[in-house]
Amino acid sequence: MDKEVKIRIVRSDNKEFNIDGNDWKITKLEGFGEFENDINVVDKAVGDGGIITSSRIGTKDRTITAKSLNKYLNDVLRREADSFFNPKLTYKVYLTYMGITRWAEGTIYKYKIPNDNIHRRMVLTVTFLFPNPYLKSYEDFGEDIASITPMIGFPYICNVSDGRPYGITGGIYNFARQVVLENDGAVETYCKAVFVAKGMVVNPALIIGESYVRVLDTMIEGDVLEMDFTNSPPTVKKNGKNIIGKCDRKSSFDTMILNKGDTVIQFDADDGTNVLQVSIYYNKLYSII
Repeated sequence: MDKEVKIRIVRSDNKEFNIDGNDWKITKLEGFGEFENDINVVDKAVGDGGIITSSRIGTKDRTITAKSLNKYLNDVLRREADSFFNPKLTYKVYLTYMGITRWAEGTIYKYKIPNDNIHRRMVLTVTFLFPNPYLKSYEDFGEDIASITPMIGFPYICNVSDGRPYGITGGIYNFARQVVLENDGAVETYCKAVFVAKGMVVNPALIIGESYVRVLDTMIEGDVLEMDFTNSPPTVKKNGKNIIGKCDRKSSFDTMILNKGDTVIQFDADDGTNVLQVSIYYNKLYSII
C-alpha cells in the first residue's frame, strides 16, 4: 500500500511551498475526504415526506495542519511561511494521498502560526477556500493522444490531426476528425481546445454532440486558436487576442460539456481541415480524494 502523503502549494506567481516530511510534516487534513450537498426540500401538499427541489455542492474550504520538524530552524521556517502565504494571491494546492494526486485552486481563508513558545516545534494551519469545490485530476504533462488509446496527461490531452501525429505514439490512426474522450470522474467537466494551423484554415469549429462553437475567421500557418470552456465565462482567443465576437451566432458555449462516460468530440472547418491540428485538454473532477 502506498502510504505517501504530501502537499505542494503553488502560488499565482509560481513560487512553491512543500509539506513533504522534510521541513514540515502534515499532521491533519480537513475537507479533502468529504463533501456536503446543499439540498432544498419542500413538503408534499398531500401525504408524508417532501420533494427535493434542488441539489448542489457549494464552495468548499479545506484545512491543512503541519508541524515543523526542526525547532532549531523555527525562525527560518516561520519567515518562509509568513512570506509565502499572502491573502491577496491565489494558490493551487496539490495533494498526493496514497498514490493519487489531485488539486484545486483557491485563496487563503485562514492562516496562523501560534507564537506562544519559540522553543517548541511550530504548528502551521492554513485554510483555503475553493470556489470550485471539486478536486481535479493530475498526471504528467505532455502526453499526446494521437493513436489508438487515449493516454493520460495534465490536464488530460488529446491530439487530433489529419496528418502525422507528433511525439511518441504507439500507432497511427486515421482520424475521421473526431475522437472519443472518457470521463470517469464524479461529474461532468469542460475542456480547452487548441487549434494550430499548418496552412490556411477557414472558419474552424469544435463540435460536441449537437453543439458547436464556430469561429468565422481565417487562420494562416502558425496561427493558434484557443477555445477555453473551463473559464467562466468561456473565452475564444487567436494568438492571445480575444476574438469571441467572431463566433457564429448559433455557437453554443454552455452545452460544450464532457458528460460522465464517453463523449465524441470533433473538429471541422469550411476549408483546410487537412492542415489543422487540434488538441483537447481536460481534467476529470472528483468530490474527494
